[in-house]
Amino acid sequence: MRAVLARLVTRETARPIARSVERASVETRTRARSERAERETHSARRRFTDADCVAFAALTGDANPIHLDETSAGDGGRLGGRAVHGMLAASGFGALLARVKPGTVYASQELKFRQPIRVDEEVEIEIALVKRSGRRVRYETVVRKVACGTVCVDGFALALLPE
Repeated sequence: MRAVLARLVTRETARPIARSVERASVETRTRARSERAERETHSARRRFTDADCVAFAALTGDANPIHLDETSAGDGGRLGGRAVHGMLAASGFGALLARVKPGTVYASQELKFRQPIRVDEEVEIEIALVKRSGRRVRYETVVRKVACGTVCVDGFALALLPE
């Protein structure tokens, strides 16, 4: 199976992945957390393609058919069809953090996988500053479907800012 996946991840699939990452829009804004406090929030929108899922499977060895084969995932199954790898979606948190705070060390992540994300479904990846103590920062992390606002992945991340 790995040999098959390795052949699928070619330069043709790698180039579109790199371009989609470069084009991902990043938005920085401040959101009111309460009447007295505001928090820094960064977000990016993204669509995970078939090529993204195949490349992720090849890199990680996670070739579970629910991520790679619509027929095997089945429309009547628990996930209702083929789903993007949850960890692929969650990897957007580190990518977003590296883009808005270059040199940051991503130290830990707590995650909950709440709803599946379909291939080519647009999602918003968001990190929101919860607490800062010197170089240590804690972020609330969320991936939600753009079309309906459904939260698919959420949790908290701890990061170390550069000096």
